[in-house]
Amino acid sequence: MPSLVTIIVQSATLKAFANITAQILQQLKSPTPIPLDWNRVLEFAVFGIVSAPLISLWQRSLDETFPTQNSRINWPNVLLKLLLDQTIGLFVANVVFIICTTGARLQSGTLILQEVQARIFRILLAAWKIWPAVSLVNFLWVPWHSRVVVTSLVGFGWNIILSVLSSA
Repeated sequence: MPSLVTIIVQSATLKAFANITAQILQQLKSPTPIPLDWNRVLEFAVFGIVSAPLISLWQRSLDETFPTQNSRINWPNVLLKLLLDQTIGLFVANVVFIICTTGARLQSGTLILQEVQARIFRILLAAWKIWPAVSLVNFLWVPWHSRVVVTSLVGFGWNIILSVLSSA
């Protein structure tokens, strides 16, 4: 089982590189040169640092409360975990994302709340096209302590999407 520090470093690194990748892709499309925005890279790294322990704790709590990995698959628990993860878990993770990627720039609780309200449902709708399948695979076959790594790897592509959504 990887240590929490390892999970945090992996998460921050993958999120930062996903943002760099998104910015490079945007640069390639642009007719004029666009410099890398290192503040945005840092925001994504901070999101990785903040979210990794939260997601790890969330996954462990779900697994302890609703065990699914026995000799037989416990479908009611799998579906309950999927429902909780794709509602409460996804909402909290994406609110944390919005706070981490706008907090330093907005510097006001009221403005950050307005940003959350303006963006959360668009992000959730995009997330529901990807994350239910990832979560289902995680709950069926991946031990809880490896789920942050799996979600970080899939999240590399997802964080490119978030980079584009957050810069729009």
